[in-house]
Amino acid sequence: MSEYRGDCPKIMSQITIIVLVMVLTFSYAIINGILSKITNAVGNIYVGKYSIYIWGVFALAAAFLVQDNFVYKLPLMDRRVIFVCFAILLFNIFIAKYSGYKPIGRYNLINFVIFFPLFEEIIFRGLVLPILNNSFQHVVIEIAYLPVTIAVIISAFLFSIAHLQYYELDKLSVRYMCFAFVGGILFGAIADYTQSIVIPVLLHIGFNLLSACYSIRQQKV
Repeated sequence: MSEYRGDCPKIMSQITIIVLVMVLTFSYAIINGILSKITNAVGNIYVGKYSIYIWGVFALAAAFLVQDNFVYKLPLMDRRVIFVCFAILLFNIFIAKYSGYKPIGRYNLINFVIFFPLFEEIIFRGLVLPILNNSFQHVVIEIAYLPVTIAVIISAFLFSIAHLQYYELDKLSVRYMCFAFVGGILFGAIADYTQSIVIPVLLHIGFNLLSACYSIRQQKV
């Protein structure tokens, strides 16, 4: 009985972590749903287009509540990080053309290239990953000497399924999810090693920018 009581705080802590991580993972859908209800109530004012910006404010505010987050920190740099970043940049140049992303219109293009990468990195690498680090620090593999922990893998998986907040489940969205999972592993390993989201944000923006450029180029052909 005493052992059970001793485990209670640990169990409650694990439950809290799971709930918090799931709320963060699907926070965009939650906010978008709330705004949709406001739109239905008001009638003639559509506020759904502001979902991403309200989501970003939520993410930035949440960072003040998560201890040891990676959001407001400068990266710890060394040669291995520079090498991995350079390799990812080269990889992005060749792989981005196959991403399948086709943002249409200036509004969607700006959000796709700048705001979604920024806010996704804040949520998944800046908040979810440090939260998971409290329970899952075991190193599974190494990528160019950068450790990939269970927390990194879980956060990458959550990042991939979170894309279903934006797209319906079909062959194309599965491709998005595969790209997101691989990117989540790489960006997560870098964020975990540097203790910052600065580099993942820049790499993420770079990938989305390349994807958008390839999409625009294909549309002109």
